[in-house]
Amino acid sequence: MAEKRKNIKPETKDTDVSAQIASAYIDFILTNGKKPVSVYEFVKKIKVDEQEFYNFFSSFEALEKSIWAGFIQSTLDSLAVSDEYQTFPVKEKLLSFYYTYVEVLKKNRSFIAVSMDKGPEMLWNNTLSKARDVFKVYVSELLAEATELGEVIKRPYISDKYPEALWLQLLFVTRFWVKDDSTGFEKTDAAIEKALKVSFDLMGPGALDSLVDMAKFLYQNK
Repeated sequence: MAEKRKNIKPETKDTDVSAQIASAYIDFILTNGKKPVSVYEFVKKIKVDEQEFYNFFSSFEALEKSIWAGFIQSTLDSLAVSDEYQTFPVKEKLLSFYYTYVEVLKKNRSFIAVSMDKGPEMLWNNTLSKARDVFKVYVSELLAEATELGEVIKRPYISDKYPEALWLQLLFVTRFWVKDDSTGFEKTDAAIEKALKVSFDLMGPGALDSLVDMAKFLYQNK
């Protein structure tokens, strides 16, 4: 079974500074409707040394990668300190992830909406590469646990694609949430539940597996 995630350490001064820079960058974009012209202009405005910016981020693109990865990491950090979460079946763990993830996104809805306005290609370029890596490590651990518990069936050639499929599902949920105008984002909750049901129906034991198993049995005992 996959090892449970350890509780996170308290924030350091460095994390506080990088979070301050990220927050100021989001505020700049929402206030001005565009990226800063240069790092120099940006740090001068937020009263941070340029060298300090480069201690954390090599560019605005690297900063945006970190912001998006931070949405995933904040979700995982919240789940890590929940004793109840640790007792859930894998499907319920992933459901809890999605619900918590949406709560994290709510705090930055305007920025996310602006980012998504860049077009569908934004989902495939480097901006989300770091977030993708963090998420796929997490779901790979979940899938290993689910396979051991029998919630997910290991299938040749297909099982290796499960983490990427769940990443695409996360992108679907994110875009759906951005466009969701229902009260309390009720439609997003429904979309999450339906998407997860489909995923686990496909990854878990089903009629096809029963048929293959029966065929193997008959072949072996003919």
